[in-house]
Amino acid sequence: MSELIATGAGDAYHLTEECWGLRAGQSGGEAQGYTLHGTVRFATHGQAEAAGFRPCGICFPGGGTPQRP
Repeated sequence: MSELIATGAGDAYHLTEECWGLRAGQSGGEAQGYTLHGTVRFATHGQAEAAGFRPCGICFPGGGTPQRP
């Protein structure tokens, strides 16, 4: 599996920067005047979850098999 992606201000990790949930969160934060944080990358689900992130419901529906957006 390729690396997993999250943002410093988000609470979920994603399969790709093209995930519309990730992009919508970034756009919404920017529209509200928040400072956007850079991306954080993880090699495994365990690393992402240990850092406090949860699986994205779009990339990992029902916590199951990853779906490419």
